[in-house]
Amino acid sequence: MQFLKWQTVKRSILYIGSIWLISQSVWAQSDENATLKLSPVLLRQIETAQPDDKVKVIVELKRKASRPYRPEELLSPRAMARRMKMVRSGALPSVITPEDLPFDETDLKILTASGLRIRHVLKWLGAVSGEIRVGDLVQLALQSAVKSVNELALRKKAKHETHRTQLETPTEVLTSEVNHLTNAIDYGQSLPQLALSNIPEVHGLGITGRGVLIANFDAGFSNLSHEAFRSLRVVAQYDFVANQSQLGAHPHGAATMGVIAGNQPGRLIGAAFGADYALARTEDARTETPVEEDNWAAAAQWADSLGADIITSSLGYTEFDPPFPPYTWQQMDGKTAISTRAAARAARVGIVVVNSAGNGGMIALPANTLGAPADADTLISVGAVTSSGARAPFSSVGPTADGRIKPDVMAMGAAVFTVGTSTPSSYATANGTSFSCPITAGVAALLLSANPTLTPVQVRNILRETASNSAAPNREIGWGIVNARAALERARQVSATASVSAPPKTFELYQNYPNPFNPVTQIRYRLPVRSKVRLEVFDMLGRRITTLVEARQEAGEYQTRFNAENLPSGIYLLRLQAGGFSDTKKMLLVK
Repeated sequence: MQFLKWQTVKRSILYIGSIWLISQSVWAQSDENATLKLSPVLLRQIETAQPDDKVKVIVELKRKASRPYRPEELLSPRAMARRMKMVRSGALPSVITPEDLPFDETDLKILTASGLRIRHVLKWLGAVSGEIRVGDLVQLALQSAVKSVNELALRKKAKHETHRTQLETPTEVLTSEVNHLTNAIDYGQSLPQLALSNIPEVHGLGITGRGVLIANFDAGFSNLSHEAFRSLRVVAQYDFVANQSQLGAHPHGAATMGVIAGNQPGRLIGAAFGADYALARTEDARTETPVEEDNWAAAAQWADSLGADIITSSLGYTEFDPPFPPYTWQQMDGKTAISTRAAARAARVGIVVVNSAGNGGMIALPANTLGAPADADTLISVGAVTSSGARAPFSSVGPTADGRIKPDVMAMGAAVFTVGTSTPSSYATANGTSFSCPITAGVAALLLSANPTLTPVQVRNILRETASNSAAPNREIGWGIVNARAALERARQVSATASVSAPPKTFELYQNYPNPFNPVTQIRYRLPVRSKVRLEVFDMLGRRITTLVEARQEAGEYQTRFNAENLPSGIYLLRLQAGGFSDTKKMLLVK
């Protein structure tokens, strides 16, 4: 009898032990599944940080809400009208697409219950951003709706553009007699920055940006009571740093607004002073609270919902606070950075996105000094020139990591005249691509005011094709200085279905430049469709010297370089193969 009782107890112990082992195995598998969803940086945080430490994350979700939505449930009438332009052009399959659909509310509640304090819902990116305890990261990753959890890097403060307050007494502003005789508007000291791009000629035709809604993303907007803003029409505003409707203040935003929207004859005239504006604070300029890149993406969704026609953004993202690694130049590829992806989506739904190229200056090839989102393909990235038209030394250079020419165009970005912040009638000068950007965005507004059917790619191509260096675009100045008057004439000749909105119709391998060369030459080619590309160099005996490109690339124009410093003088053959296309050019190396 005792033996039978012991056998029963033994079986019970074995059963309980088995259940414990199975449960431990299940938990181990669950933890393993969770770790597969967490980024390496977050896994290190779990090992090294305290459980109560907070970390900012971006959580990618597996699904959206399952119920159908009507466009009017998600977009304003103005936004729907702008998107219809893209549908008619063939760039967008329908007014709303899966990227626009909200997330399932149940999934969002589960994320909150798992410890995530949601910051922004980034439906375009299929993600939400927020803050969570390090100790709750595994629990968050275990949720079935979660696809991945990545760190949300904190941006370091970049080198600030310089501002120098001057002309505290506005009567000291010079208004020459020539200015009065040649322009219907007295531009005061803002004339050089606009005249360089032939903007006064377009204003003289009565085109000032009326009917266009421009969203300006910046670090805050000081001194909006300035005399140059008396006629400013702000239709919406939001602070994405503080998540409130009241805007934070910062002189940088006031300065960029003065360049594009100022309207004080005899003192300051903006490039598109007749437009309407939506103001978004997306950067926290306080050094103790670095900005998160998700603010930019959230603001882009907001601008879209309002029906904005243009985003002007004098911001850039490259370096981040430890332990988060910086974006490398190889990641300026048009598809990696959060803001880059959001900018590309904004352009796809019909918003002309104009962004400063950055103030990183020159660097040797193949690297670039761009800051996201300036690397986005359909975005217009803007470099800076001086009043004489020479490239400003601080202006960032391309190309992108995937070989596209950036910046796209240039405008004056040195000693740009704009509003000050000390008094409602003070003025200042400023340096940086932050100020060439709103000039170019203003030109885009003039084009849309004259022809509202233009798509973002059309606007970009028109600005490129009519700029000062359109015959030989390069990594330093792109297609050159924008020419508002020439662009206007081109814009009046096209519609939303015109060929300017489409990718190139033919493959083309351009002649290298310079040619003859020693020892480096630039090579350009274009693709009408996504293609498998092979670009090679051969000697005259048919021996392959090098393969410059071997990749699958999207439709567009590309640039690379060939360095022949270790080769003897002579003729070399450059061959491009893409799809069924093949072409060869001769290159002459002279040492």
